[in-house]
Amino acid sequence: MKLCMGCMNQIEDHLSACPHCGFNEHTLRQESYYLDPGTVVGGKYIVGRVLNYGGHTVSYLGMDAEKNRKVIVKEYLPSDFSTRSEGEKDVTIYSGDGQVQFEQGLTNFLNEMNHIQSLKEAPGIAKVYDCLAENETGYVVSEYVEGKTLKEILEGGKKYSSEEAVAFIKKILMGLSKVHKEDVVHCDISPETIMVTAEGDIKLMDFGATRYVTTANSKSLSIILKRGYAPEEQYRSKGKRGSWTDVYAVGAVMYRMITGTAPQESVERTLADDLKEPSKMGVSIPKNIENALMNALNVYQDERTQSADVFLKELNSESVKRIKVKQRKNKTGKFPVWAKVLVAGLACVVVAGGAYVVYHMSGQSSDALGSKAIVMQDFRNKTEDDVREYVENLNKEHSGWDIQIDTQDFIFDLNKENGTVYAQSVAPGAVLYDPDKENQEAEIEGLSYDNEGNVNGTISLTLYSQEKMHYSEIQGMNAYALAQKLKIDTADEQYFIEEENEDSNYFDLASMEVAGTLISKDELNKEENRDNVIVYTPDIKIHYYASNFFYWDALPDFKGFGSINNVPSQPVYKYSNKNENEREAVGEKALGDSNLVEKDYFALKSSGLSVGDIADQNIDPGTKYDESRSLGDDRLVIKVIGGIFDYEGKTAQKFLNELAAYGFTKYAPLRTSSGKEGNLSWSVESVKIYDSNESQELEFFRPKDDAGGQVMVYVTVKEPPKQTPKPKEKSTPKPTPKSEPEEAPAPAPAPGGNDSRRAN
Repeated sequence: MKLCMGCMNQIEDHLSACPHCGFNEHTLRQESYYLDPGTVVGGKYIVGRVLNYGGHTVSYLGMDAEKNRKVIVKEYLPSDFSTRSEGEKDVTIYSGDGQVQFEQGLTNFLNEMNHIQSLKEAPGIAKVYDCLAENETGYVVSEYVEGKTLKEILEGGKKYSSEEAVAFIKKILMGLSKVHKEDVVHCDISPETIMVTAEGDIKLMDFGATRYVTTANSKSLSIILKRGYAPEEQYRSKGKRGSWTDVYAVGAVMYRMITGTAPQESVERTLADDLKEPSKMGVSIPKNIENALMNALNVYQDERTQSADVFLKELNSESVKRIKVKQRKNKTGKFPVWAKVLVAGLACVVVAGGAYVVYHMSGQSSDALGSKAIVMQDFRNKTEDDVREYVENLNKEHSGWDIQIDTQDFIFDLNKENGTVYAQSVAPGAVLYDPDKENQEAEIEGLSYDNEGNVNGTISLTLYSQEKMHYSEIQGMNAYALAQKLKIDTADEQYFIEEENEDSNYFDLASMEVAGTLISKDELNKEENRDNVIVYTPDIKIHYYASNFFYWDALPDFKGFGSINNVPSQPVYKYSNKNENEREAVGEKALGDSNLVEKDYFALKSSGLSVGDIADQNIDPGTKYDESRSLGDDRLVIKVIGGIFDYEGKTAQKFLNELAAYGFTKYAPLRTSSGKEGNLSWSVESVKIYDSNESQELEFFRPKDDAGGQVMVYVTVKEPPKQTPKPKEKSTPKPTPKSEPEEAPAPAPAPGGNDSRRAN
């Protein structure tokens, strides 16, 4: 068997064309500077066919030979600064400035991908497995995602409702939030770089599309930028890129999903902004969602939603104010020649000679406005006390002024001093007051003015925080116990909030609300979110279920009942008023119908267990389950077999496919009983399941063990007996015809008996 370089599936050795994808191994490379199919990098990554070339990186389909999984191998190969001679592995780097540019870009390429790799798993972001330097260049090995691009889905006629689009975009923003905290920006988000799997999972691909092009006039840059999705700062030679750059692109994607068309080109919008709100295009969309979207799509970065965190918060908020866009009056930089071409027809109307500049109020100094003008200072990385002192002095100097400071949000960052300013609602450089204006107008969100020039309102701050929690610390935790851990007063109904749910136990965690963002219990329990950081703020809120739960004087041995259907009905009690000593009987209920039963465990046929059998319980038999138990104790869980896997008479491939359909993906290498490497086409002899540490064999199991790790499946296969060739038959001479034989004499009759023969 061998690997097809077109799809990385196993095919017969004698085949030249793959029966799965049609790839022919004799197919010539599209370009001479691509790596030959079958090239190995990093000692274990097999490079296959080219998937795409983006101007500075080549993406190949690959195979991780050690882990036996498909991957994407991305090679740094900017055409402006390098090439490769046919048949060679090493990259040829152009001398002079080209070499400097190449090396700088390569360093950025590997460093930023290392940052993403260190995140392990971020929701909505394709995983990065490895980064390596080889062949005079660098390689990034990342997750291979099967599915369709969002572009393919949209071009197929799909149009999303605002509700569907919000749910979709939230998944991307959650991942970007983690990535941005590593100072990594995607800079190429569009429907082309978003994959949707058959199961509906969403993955943002291709980090690094424009980050590593280091010259403003690079030919590659004009190719990479996607019309409608790139914000204006990406077209300017001195445009500052950051989290806000990705926010614009994500907003543009959402706009395309619900309206059916991409936003007007951003450089055109700087001349005449005619971007329509979705509601004016016949789209049904809540006002708060539309405001959040249009805030993300503001042309200029200082007026735009600044981060994925804030965009996500606004999408979750019931009330979102539209950021008011101010007219540009001050220069921020020039567009390169190739960018001007995009808007040449418009630019000549506005600016003589085609010189295009942008004016920006926030960059204006008090000197430009007159000595009496008051301009907002930049308080980023300063303390909250610095801001309060500044505002107090303003209020003292102007008797009619009343400006307040409000701390709204917190951003987690271990590298920033706790309590320093991350962002401010009034942008640095904004004119708070200009006495030369006849009528002072309220142009700043949150502030109001009267006819006498007095300023009132609130300036909101977002602060850095070093206080954190991980999702893994919350998994399985009782809401009451969690509140105690976070020092939240359970008697305060503003922070400890009751939710009704008859199918849940009392004090089961329903969700958490952090900085205005509601995080569901399902999200908290997802494996990919175990290492995600929750920003712990003073206003964290816990939502819990207030319902009935089961009570026994002493817990029985549930395994003794055999099947869950054999357990008799049990008395149900309800705790009231958050008082563990106050309870009332509310009747009886069958245990099998309760949320105490988890029916998602599996067993092998050889174990002797059947579907519906009670496998285990997390609280020992005989335990007093009454008012003596603390509210913070774990709830009772009865583990019940929900499925049986039978491997008898099946090939390894068929059996592993059945496991994969239920979420089991971690397998040990196939072996025979003698330790020889096995083949997927061989029949299964035996199966053993181990915990994630591979230290304990499991009688019953789930795709992930109780600690959250994947279980390991060991499959032993039987090697088919070798066929011994049959010896060739020796030719024998044909017998010569003979005359009829004489009749043999009849045997003598048996002693003492009659001759039983009869004549014919």
